[in-house]
Amino acid sequence: MQALKRDWGTTHLRATDGEGVALVFINSLGTDLRMWDDVVALLPAGWSNLRMDKRGHGLSSTAPRGYGIPELAEDVLAAMDHIGLAQAVIVGCSIGGLIAQHIALMAPDRVIGLVLSNTAPMLGNADSWLSRIEGVRTNGMAAMADGILQRWFGPDMLATLETDLWRALLTRTDTEGYIATCAAIADTDITDRLREITQPALVIGGYHDQATPPDVVEKLAAALPRSDLVMFDRSGHLPAVEQPKVFAHTLMNFVERIIP
Repeated sequence: MQALKRDWGTTHLRATDGEGVALVFINSLGTDLRMWDDVVALLPAGWSNLRMDKRGHGLSSTAPRGYGIPELAEDVLAAMDHIGLAQAVIVGCSIGGLIAQHIALMAPDRVIGLVLSNTAPMLGNADSWLSRIEGVRTNGMAAMADGILQRWFGPDMLATLETDLWRALLTRTDTEGYIATCAAIADTDITDRLREITQPALVIGGYHDQATPPDVVEKLAAALPRSDLVMFDRSGHLPAVEQPKVFAHTLMNFVERIIP
């Protein structure tokens, strides 16, 4: 367990050293760094990785409201600086992918490549996020959980007991942290800047994803100058959780191709 003090609070980090490829993993909304556990366990022993909990998620502090996606990207860059990581392949899911896109725009020299899982330059629309914020504020996280899980997972995952564990994690997410992060998403659209992201990118989608459906992910891949698209047939919004072996294999093939 590692911690980094920021001006808004403390970030929870988990980093491993290695002489080979460096990867930075950025979580989705309502999860913590454990969403990558099964993928990280399958990576080559010499590869290093950095994972972290966003503001208001996992063991990280809940920051005052009023931050956006750029500030969340700065948190990732600060964590990279903290462990002495100059460059990495940035892997992000959902809002994690949106944060990764911002890092590529804000600090392109820090990004070797991007793995953008189930994401877009604009996630949903502002009205839908404001509606979710109101629902969480009025009814609490537990009342919203089943609807969110239906958007997260495909039918195979929803039929397992593991879904109960992810429901528990979601419902224990700090309400104010969740709301502030929803507000950051609602205020973000970088569609017009995608052509500026020139690093090689692997774009991943899931056929059962209701949050970022296949057509949304396909548009992201088409708009990026250097991208490959992979669609997972059995997963929804969190393929790193639902199909970790396939995700890890796809990730490793991409990394080995872009890094001689």
